[in-house]
Parts: sequence; structure tokens; C-alpha cells
Amino acid sequence: MGGGGISAAFCVHTFIREVMNMIRPMTHRQQLLLASGCGLLFLLAMLLVWMFMLQKEPEEPKALPAETTAVSSETSTESIYSTETTTQTETSTVETTAATTVLTTVTSTTVTTTTTAATTTTTTTQTEVIPVESITLTFYEVQLTIGETAMPIVTMHPENASDKSEIWSTSDNNIASISGWGKITAKAEGECIIRVTSAGNPEVYAEVHVIVTAPPPTEPPTEPPTEPPTEAPVEEPPVTEAPAVQPTYINGILVVNKTYALPADYNPGLDPTCKAQFDILVQAAAAEGLNIYLSSGFRSYDHQARIYNNYLNWYGQEKTDTLSARAGHSEHQTGLAIDVNTITDSFGSTPEAAWLAEHAHEFGFIIRYPKGKEHITGYKYEPWHLRYLGLETAAAVYSSGLTLEEYLGITSCYAE
Repeated sequence: MGGGGISAAFCVHTFIREVMNMIRPMTHRQQLLLASGCGLLFLLAMLLVWMFMLQKEPEEPKALPAETTAVSSETSTESIYSTETTTQTETSTVETTAATTVLTTVTSTTVTTTTTAATTTTTTTQTEVIPVESITLTFYEVQLTIGETAMPIVTMHPENASDKSEIWSTSDNNIASISGWGKITAKAEGECIIRVTSAGNPEVYAEVHVIVTAPPPTEPPTEPPTEPPTEAPVEEPPVTEAPAVQPTYINGILVVNKTYALPADYNPGLDPTCKAQFDILVQAAAAEGLNIYLSSGFRSYDHQARIYNNYLNWYGQEKTDTLSARAGHSEHQTGLAIDVNTITDSFGSTPEAAWLAEHAHEFGFIIRYPKGKEHITGYKYEPWHLRYLGLETAAAVYSSGLTLEEYLGITSCYAE
């Protein structure tokens, strides 16, 4: 039996002895009853002491993070201190000592559990979702003959976007179909729009203007010519060749419209300075949450001829001349013109179109065919068509509120 048990028993024995001395004057029967009651109390006290000694000490808590261990250690220290105090003060009852020990153990368990839960919650992390902000393609316009295929290469920005999945669609599946990975197949004559959309951010997309033409007819085999009857030679008048077409510069500006043409072999490609300034423009628009991209840049003489002839077949001469330039009369052949985004009237109501109308000149561009000036430029309103003039000239034209024809004092009309 431990020291605590012996001390408790000694206290009980002393208490009984003193009581017996006090009851000696009592009758014999009274003494027997009192002694029996004291004996029962003694046995009860010894039983409680025995149960106390058999009680197991609380298990040591498992290893926890630094913060949790510190809290548990402080609680354990308080528990030991409470036990030692109870042992030294022998006037305390066995019931009080047991209650103190049990209460201290429950408190230690509660603190440890709460601290562990808090530590687990703190270490939880979330994965940041980075959306696609813009899409660029290797080309934004393509002309195919029936049966031909093409596939633009798609780049989504930023590079660390969480979801770069693509969704492809076509405005007219009868003219050109599109596969799930972006393969365009020409099916019938006409024009349509192929769109690629970000699956993670459906508000971001890019488009390809597809022009489908019929394959060239197969020439029939030529038959050997029959020799015509011999006739007396006829003298023909001398033929005077028309002067070759040359690029026209007015006040240092290359001018191309219905009045002024370019030669068929003029083939400079997209001007590097024009492209560099356009890239800066795109970045400035993106900083304001706008998506502007190149849909059509340089076009050769032959390319423009195919486009014009397609319009001619659909709309006839008069309307076609308000929608498309004849070969040699297109600003795209200069390498200084860029069509942006969707080449449709709906683009004029977008925030991008409004931003271009207000800020394009800051980067050296003008809206070449503005609204309400069709009778001067010769073409319908094209909010997507930019012409590069350089920073100073573009600012001067913009400030004047005039078209390029009005600014230079020239006309725009075909000779025939």
C-alpha cells in the first residue's frame, strides 16, 4: 500500500479512537451500535482508498505538432502539481483527491483534441485556377478549294492557364466542316467563320474567315489546228502599250483606293513596323480587358482577285464594289492594312470597336472606312479595317475628323 493509503488509514483509526473515548459513559447497547457504525465507515473508507490506488494513471498523449505539445505539457504539469498538493495536505478527503485527478485528466484530453483539430485545418491549401485570357492563331483567313483542308495552330495565353481545352465550331457546316482538333475541310463554295473557344473561359475565342471556291475546270484536250487557206497578208496598226501601273505616293503616303492602283507584282508582305505597332496596340487593349487580334493582313494581287470574284458571283458588280476591292486596288496589298477580329457588321457594336475608334491613332492607325463616309471612300463602314500611317500622320488625320481621301484631297472611283 502506498504512502497516501497509510496516512488515510491512520487518520481514520485516530478518529475512531477519539470517538470511543468520548462514548465510554454511554450504555453498553449504545456503544455497540456506535462501534458498528464506525466499523462500517472504516470499511467504506478503506474500500475507497483501495479503488483510488488501483486507478490507472492517464496515458501519455501521442506526439503532436510543436504548438499542441506545448499546451499538453503545461496541462500535464498542472495535473502533477494538483496530485502532489493533495498528498501533502492530509486534511483533504479521498473523494476530493479523486475528483481533482479525474477533472485534470479530462481537461488535458479536451485541450489536446481541440489543438490538433485547429492544426489540421490550418494546413489545408487550395489550388489557384488561372483562366485563359486570349487566343492567337497562325492564320485568321484562309482560301480553300473544295476538298482542301487546313489547320491553324492555336496558342492560349497565359502559358500557365489551368485549362487549355479547345471547343471548335463552324457557322456553316455545309461550306466548311471542323474537327474536334481544328482541322478545316472545304465542302462547298461560299464563306463561313470557324471559331475556337476556350473550354475553361467561354468568353475568350478566336476566329478564322474561310473562303471556299470551286476547283479550276479541267481544260479539254486541244486538237491540232487546221491550216487556214492562204490569204494575202494584212497589215495591222502598231499597238501602243499602256503605261505600267506604279505605286502612288501623295505627301509621302502610299495611296491605294479605287482611283489609285498597285501593279500585280507588288508583293511586300505585311510591313514589319505596321505589325510591331499592332502588337503594341493589342497589348494596350488587353490591359483594359479587351481582346483584339489580327484576322487578315497582307493579301497578294491574285488572292484579292479570288475574293473579289467570289463576291461578284454572289452580289453582282454594283454591290460588290462597295464590299470588296478589285485586284490591285486593295489596301491589303500594301502590307499596311490589317483587319481585326470578326469581319462582320456586328463587330461595330463591341467594346473593342469603340476602343479602336478612340485609340487606334495613338499607335499609328486610322479607321480607314468610317461610318457615314461611304460616298467618299467608296466602301461601306468597316470598323475592323485599320490602315497604318505612322504616329504623326495618323494623329493628324484623326484630329481632322476627315477620311484619308479628304485629308489628301483625292478621289476614290474606278475609271470604268
